Amino acid sequence: MDVPAPPPLSETERLAASLDITNALLSAISTTDPLPALVSRISALCHGTAIVYDFEGSVVASTGEAPIQLIWNEIAQTNRRELDVPIGRWRVLTRRVSLRDSVHVIALASRTPETLVRLGEILLDTSERLLGAVHGIQYGASRRDRRDNEQLLASLHDGVLPAREHRFWARLAQFRFPAYASVRALELAPFDGPSATEAHLDHLAQRARAEELPLLVMLRRADADAPATLAALVPESDASARWIDSLTRTLLVGASAPFAELTRVADSAREAETALGIARRWAASAEAPSFLEPTRMDRIDLATWALAHVDPRQLEQRTAAALDPIRSPQLRETLAVYLAAEQSIARTAEQLFVHPNTVRYRLGRIEAAIGAPIASAFAVTNLTLALHADLIGRRASGPAPATG
Repeated sequence: MDVPAPPPLSETERLAASLDITNALLSAISTTDPLPALVSRISALCHGTAIVYDFEGSVVASTGEAPIQLIWNEIAQTNRRELDVPIGRWRVLTRRVSLRDSVHVIALASRTPETLVRLGEILLDTSERLLGAVHGIQYGASRRDRRDNEQLLASLHDGVLPAREHRFWARLAQFRFPAYASVRALELAPFDGPSATEAHLDHLAQRARAEELPLLVMLRRADADAPATLAALVPESDASARWIDSLTRTLLVGASAPFAELTRVADSAREAETALGIARRWAASAEAPSFLEPTRMDRIDLATWALAHVDPRQLEQRTAAALDPIRSPQLRETLAVYLAAEQSIARTAEQLFVHPNTVRYRLGRIEAAIGAPIASAFAVTNLTLALHADLIGRRASGPAPATG
C-alpha cells in the first residue's frame, strides 16, 4: 500500500532541517576516521542505512542492514544521477557524486519512507557536500604523505651519515617501518612500456596499502635520458617477500640483499639497479617471461653475479668470440636446449623432436668446432656463460618438461 506523502516542508522548515543536519554531520569530519563516522551519522538521521560505493560498486563505507548488493544492482542498471526506488521493504534514494578524481554513489535506505520523503533530498545535498570535504581532506593528506614519503626515500638515496642514522629511523617509524630491522631496496620497471609512470607508482602504493605493508617509493631516473623506474624500500619479512613475488605479474623486479644499516641505502639502491638490469636481460631472452621471478641479489648464482659486474660491450664481444666456432644456427639451438635441459640427451631430443642419436651427432659436431669435449668442465663453463641470458630466458618462458 502506498504511503501518503507527508506535507512538504516550508522554506523555514527546510532551512532549519538543513542546518540541523549539517551540524550533526559536521562533527564527523573532526574524527580520526571521518568517512565511516559521516556514514554512521547519515544512517542515524535517515533511520536506516547509508552506503558509499565507488564507481565499480565496491563499498567504501556503510552502516545499517539494507541489502547492499541489491541496491548496487539497481544503481548499475541505469546511468541516472539519482534514483528513488523500493527494494523489498526498503525505500532507497541514491545519488552519483563527482569528487576530485572519481565518481562515487551515496545511497540512503529506510523502512520508514516518510523520513526519506521529508528529509531525503536535504540529506543527499548535505552528504554530497561533506563527502566532498572529507575526500578533499583525505586527498590532501594523501598527497602530503606521498610527498614526505618520496622526500625521505630521496634523502636516503643521497646517503646517510652514521651520526644521523637514528634520526632517519625515527622518520621511517612514521611510515610504520620497524626500527633497526632489516630492509630491502627495490628497483622496478613495467612490462608494458619503456618507462614507469605516476600510474605505476599509484598502483604500487595502493597494493602495499592493501597488504598493510610499509613502503617508501618514488619515480627516479639514473640520468636525464634514461627511462624512469620505481625505486622503493620495504622491510625484510615473509609478508614483503610474498608481496614482492606477486609484483612480477606486471613488473620486472630487482632487489638488493637485506641490510639493517641505513648508511647502506645508497649502495643497496645501486645493487637493486644492477638486479633490475639482470631481470631485463632475462626478460628480453624469454618468449613470455611469465615465470620470471624477482631478481634478489642475495640469491643469484655466481655466474649471474659475475656477468652483472662486467662491461656490457666487452661481454658482448667475448660472448660472440666464444660462440663464433659454432656458426650453424641448428647447432647453437641444439647446444642451448641441451644446456637448458641439464645436459640430458633424452630431454633435448624430446624438445627438438629428433632422435637421441641426432642429438649425439650434433654434440659431436659442436665438440669438433670448439676443440674440446662437451663434458669438459671448462668448455661447459664457457658455453654456459656465453649462453647464460638465453638459458635463463628459456627457464622463464615456462616450466621445463618432466624428465622421462
